[in-house]
Amino acid sequence: MSSGKTAEDPAWKSKEHAEEEQYARAKEAEALKAIRDELAKKQPAKSELDTDIEGGYGGQEELEDRYATTLGMH
Repeated sequence: MSSGKTAEDPAWKSKEHAEEEQYARAKEAEALKAIRDELAKKQPAKSELDTDIEGGYGGQEELEDRYATTLGMH
């Protein structure tokens, strides 16, 4: 093969394309790992979230039941 024809060689093109794809995937994986690590530092653990939730339904557990003593005749 003469000089300058290497870029037109299908085998060389596919090899070069594969190397570029591999490099791009590695860079993307590094970026995603960095994002996951950053989010893990910011977000509290699931067990920490569970302890802050009050019991009851929708925060209405402290409301008074006005009709509790009316024998059903309201």
